[in-house]
Amino acid sequence: MKPLQIIKMPPYFKILNCNITEVLDGLLIEDNSILFLDIYHEEDLDTYLSKNKVLKLDNVIQIIDNSNKMSFIPYIKSKKDLLDQYRYQDWDFSCIVFDKNLKCLFYIRGIEDARENGIRIKEMEPNLYNKYFFNYQE
Repeated sequence: MKPLQIIKMPPYFKILNCNITEVLDGLLIEDNSILFLDIYHEEDLDTYLSKNKVLKLDNVIQIIDNSNKMSFIPYIKSKKDLLDQYRYQDWDFSCIVFDKNLKCLFYIRGIEDARENGIRIKEMEPNLYNKYFFNYQE
């Protein structure tokens, strides 16, 4: 296996040659949740989050758009949920990590960079990477 590679360019970070589910599972602390989405550009994600009302229910995130259409998307809150949902994702998956108050902490994409697989992380506030990814420092 290729050695773990970490590239830091705040607010962006890349972790290559990692076990992706292990990295994502490490974010499921402090009542955080992960939501896989079919949104692949961060500008679209910003628009999506700012134009829709997001509510956390028992096992789903409810999203209400401007025309009052509702979507219900299951969110991930355990390693079992993560493993179940991750197997349906493509290598270039897209997900967001919310805290317990539905504040977006990270936008994460699956990537392939120079034939190395991994993830690209955008932290939504300074120093979140250092708080949550303490096992992935160089």
